[in-house]
Amino acid sequence: MTERLERNLQHRRQVLRALLWITVIAGIIFALININRGVYLLAALELIYATFAACLLRIVGSTRHLGRWTIVFLLPFFCIMEVALLLPQSSFTVFTWIQTIPIISYLLLGKRGGFWMSLVFISLGVVAFNVRYVTDDSLLNLAVIANVGFSSLAVMLFSHIYERSRDDNERRLIELAGTDSLTGLANRMRLGETFRNLRGQADRSNTALSLVVLDLDHFKQVNDRYGHEVGDSVLQRTAEALRSRLRDSDLACRLGGEEFALLLPGASLEQAAGLADELRMRLEQTPIDAGRDTITVTFSAGVACLGEDGDSLSELLKTADRRMYEAKGGGRNQVVAAGQQYALSKPESILDKCSE
Repeated sequence: MTERLERNLQHRRQVLRALLWITVIAGIIFALININRGVYLLAALELIYATFAACLLRIVGSTRHLGRWTIVFLLPFFCIMEVALLLPQSSFTVFTWIQTIPIISYLLLGKRGGFWMSLVFISLGVVAFNVRYVTDDSLLNLAVIANVGFSSLAVMLFSHIYERSRDDNERRLIELAGTDSLTGLANRMRLGETFRNLRGQADRSNTALSLVVLDLDHFKQVNDRYGHEVGDSVLQRTAEALRSRLRDSDLACRLGGEEFALLLPGASLEQAAGLADELRMRLEQTPIDAGRDTITVTFSAGVACLGEDGDSLSELLKTADRRMYEAKGGGRNQVVAAGQQYALSKPESILDKCSE
């Protein structure tokens, strides 16, 4: 999510920078033209705003308040367009600038901000155009209003549809990039991103944050004996068991192969170990059909807690992984946390319970 926000920010910086350059160049050119035409008010506004745009160009690449500066720039910018449309000496072609408002708004403000900014200024622009250029011919008035209104609505509608589609597609691509395709769980990339967010929350609220690393016991033997299709079913069943017990705030992740991780905000080391043990028992009590046989799945797990076992994800993963191997070495089918072993049922191979 952080990377997505940064990409969006850089995209909007580039769009705003392009708009500022257009404002500087067009502002100077139109100011000179309007001075020669005697439209001094509009020329003064254009020169002032060209100068303002030039000043913004110096900070747009580095400011931490890009959203605020965007609003500060756009509001007077669009107001000048409306004023220009109302001036007696101005040309009706000014309205072509009014119709760029939805495109500019959606590119710089996103779906919600773009909608409201467009709605306000497009409505004002249509009203200003009708006040300025409507004739006494009622049928002609109707045609003018219809042309201006529907063309403006079309530009706004297409801009909104495009921005919504772009936003949805980007969200979907990010979701796919952070999801394991086989199990539907988060992958290691999303684990890292989520940990950064949850760690900040844990620091601010002084609450616990625990990590569980678990590895299925004797999983290679399942693949060798029953094939990868059954092995995939075992992984998917494990993922379902993890999802069914976790809270919305928890994160279940597949690290790779038969190794999984659980990120548990607000859970102490003991609470996380207890949850892992409950998941272990639940999975063990749900055998998987493999033709004429049934497979009982078990796992070994290690638990680590933020602060006690490290301050970074890599440190917690290293500690939890070491404890998971302690559980493996102690006979499998158990959970180990800080040297504390949650002694469980008699350790058995994942294949020992086949065909019971």
